[in-house]
Amino acid sequence: MRISRWLSGSALLGLIVSTAAFPEEIPTVALKTVAVAAFKNGLGFVVRQGDVQLESGAGKIAPIPSLTLGSLWIAPNDPGASLDEVVAYRYQVSGQRKIDSLAAVLSANPGKTVKLVYDQKELTGEIVGLRTKDLPPGDPVPIPYPGMPSGNSGDGSLLSAPVTPEYLLLKSDGKLVALHLSGVSQATLPADMSFYEAQREERKALRFKLKGGGGRANLTMGYLEPGLGWTPSYLISLKSENSAQITMQAVLVNDAEDLVDTGVFFVVGVPNFAYAGTPSPMALQQSLLEFMQSAARRDGAAGSLYSNALLGQKIMAEMDVRQAPGFGTTVEELSGAPEEDLFLYSRSGVTLARGERATYNVFSDSVGFEHIYEWEVQDQPRVDGFGNVLQPNSYTGAQDSTLANNIWHSIRLKNSSKFPWTSAPAMVISGTHPVSQDTLPYTPKAATSNLRITIATDLRSSREEREISRQPNIERRRGYNYDRVTVEGTLKVTNYKTKDVRLSIGKTLRGDVEFLSDEGKAVKLGEAIQADNPMSRLTWEITLKPGAEEIITYRYTIWLRV
Repeated sequence: MRISRWLSGSALLGLIVSTAAFPEEIPTVALKTVAVAAFKNGLGFVVRQGDVQLESGAGKIAPIPSLTLGSLWIAPNDPGASLDEVVAYRYQVSGQRKIDSLAAVLSANPGKTVKLVYDQKELTGEIVGLRTKDLPPGDPVPIPYPGMPSGNSGDGSLLSAPVTPEYLLLKSDGKLVALHLSGVSQATLPADMSFYEAQREERKALRFKLKGGGGRANLTMGYLEPGLGWTPSYLISLKSENSAQITMQAVLVNDAEDLVDTGVFFVVGVPNFAYAGTPSPMALQQSLLEFMQSAARRDGAAGSLYSNALLGQKIMAEMDVRQAPGFGTTVEELSGAPEEDLFLYSRSGVTLARGERATYNVFSDSVGFEHIYEWEVQDQPRVDGFGNVLQPNSYTGAQDSTLANNIWHSIRLKNSSKFPWTSAPAMVISGTHPVSQDTLPYTPKAATSNLRITIATDLRSSREEREISRQPNIERRRGYNYDRVTVEGTLKVTNYKTKDVRLSIGKTLRGDVEFLSDEGKAVKLGEAIQADNPMSRLTWEITLKPGAEEIITYRYTIWLRV
């Protein structure tokens, strides 16, 4: 039977439900989220647990989270039970939506009596329906609503797209009148008018089959999901000349799902999630073509396809999900895994709704530090690795000129705590006064890291390089003649402070280092090691007395193509 295209909104909706391919069954089981491993890159490995009612070995889980490719796994915990099949499917539920336009309200309340002001005249009548100028009188018009279907109805007939109504059909004084909606300036509605209309909402769920199960099954489900991440930060309070209190905070960002009394593990380190940006087919978010195109854009090795699931099982093994660890002062290293630099800070009993953020203190400890002054000497190389003369400003490796060649006052912190320090912003205070803020780099246990405080204005520095000798055309290589040039540099620094200053100086240059004063050290870097002019790293550690001036010299040779 062909469907009339002028069915009312409610009748049309009812027909769609009857011909839809979605089952009416509504899963009520939602496994509880018991543990989350949150990564700094905005991914969370979620672990859910709970009992599911079975019927002939089959059960359902709802809803389906935003899974990433290769990360979903479900395991029965009952002895002798094994998973046989998991199917992702869609179903529909009944709902209501609020009507937000006068035309929609009038259309949803046929038979109700209303009082209107039309072209500055009052009219009272019974609502018949809405229509357009192209429709025969008496045929009501379906009002568009979000998700209203169009096209094929499922039984071979066609459903037209909803049209915009233009006229209100009103039965007044025994007559049927058509009023243009643009002329209705006011409407007085009865108290029993409905401002809601029925609609169908699509949901997603998993149905599964178990072998060897009874009437109920205890399941554990794990998966990677975007939108559950954390960001760390530090507060470093200077207590004395060489002692500080370091406190780490974790800001948990939850844009994924509600957490209720959940154990959260803040993971230090980011493993390789090759398919973190590819939704799993089981999430029902993409068509087959879209999924294949998304997966094809990934250029990782084939063996990394299942890295998410394997890592998830590893993290799962480290976490007791039946009783999440309490928030204490322990860090668990994931031993025996390829991602051997992962650590977990743990916090139990987290309740955080989707869209909320929370801050937790992770640890606080007293650590030692020393004041250190750092001078990174920035000079533009004169030649490249093969002796070609470089033009001014052609070298892009130099730092910002506003930071280059300043002497920085820093503190060198020793990690004597029980925790690795992940890379994060660090606020330094003295009492209640802010001192500085910079990035504290990743620092393993027992290691040290420098944190910049401010530019040391009481230390003045200058630098100079000059050519002291040249041997022209001393060698011919690859069809070119080369000069051997010897360059001598001087670094001068003066301490105007009233106390001793420990100064660390670093410089990177291109060439062969021949001499360093003041017990300086030179290391040839691996970059361009086969070039005529290799890269070398020069460092000095000196102590300056109050008012003292130190002049450091170095000498190196370069090959210059002529």
